[in-house]
Amino acid sequence: MPRDTRMLYVEDDPVLRTMLSGVLKQTLGFDVVASVGTAEEALAVEGPLDVALLDWALGPDSLNGVELGHALREQHEDLGVVILSQHYAWDFHGAKGSVSMGWSYVEKRADLDYTYLAKVLKATATGLSVVEPSMEADRAPAAVERLSQLSARQRQIMSIAATGVDANVIAEQLDMRPVSVRKELSECYRILLPDAESGTDLRTAAVIAWLEGQRSHTLDSYGK
Repeated sequence: MPRDTRMLYVEDDPVLRTMLSGVLKQTLGFDVVASVGTAEEALAVEGPLDVALLDWALGPDSLNGVELGHALREQHEDLGVVILSQHYAWDFHGAKGSVSMGWSYVEKRADLDYTYLAKVLKATATGLSVVEPSMEADRAPAAVERLSQLSARQRQIMSIAATGVDANVIAEQLDMRPVSVRKELSECYRILLPDAESGTDLRTAAVIAWLEGQRSHTLDSYGK
């Protein structure tokens, strides 16, 4: 008799995490080794794993699911990674549309078929990849694609900058030097505004681009 697929599940919504881990464990043949809410907890999980099911958005101060997937693969070389998200995630593993084996994407939605999800998880655990139609690059809004290029630190900075405070206040909140904050902001402007015209108020335009992208990301859990 084949053994259950050993799975790590990372989801910051405790209600969804409890429900889905219970379904996968009790009815669909999974050994849920750990079900946790943060990237830090996930990276502390020990023992053999076959596949990780990762939410994309794990909080502004956290690695996102894609970054976490790469970090987990450094610890578990053959780990399958499935991103479960409502994000436009066409470049979900950073390969610019070229699908890496053992990486899959499932769109999080209210009518998600858990039997289908189980099949994707088990296939990904063997090194296969499943990519849903919503992964198509030409469906990805430009602002969302650009947000995916920001580092975790840059996302922190932009989330605070969007409240209207200056670099000194951002530096104080993040325990950084103001000059470092300004350097990161400049890089954010370059990423978020690749075609900015001369005379553009870069800070204001970058905040608008940030908020536009964030609107597509805030639906990353059921009921939101």
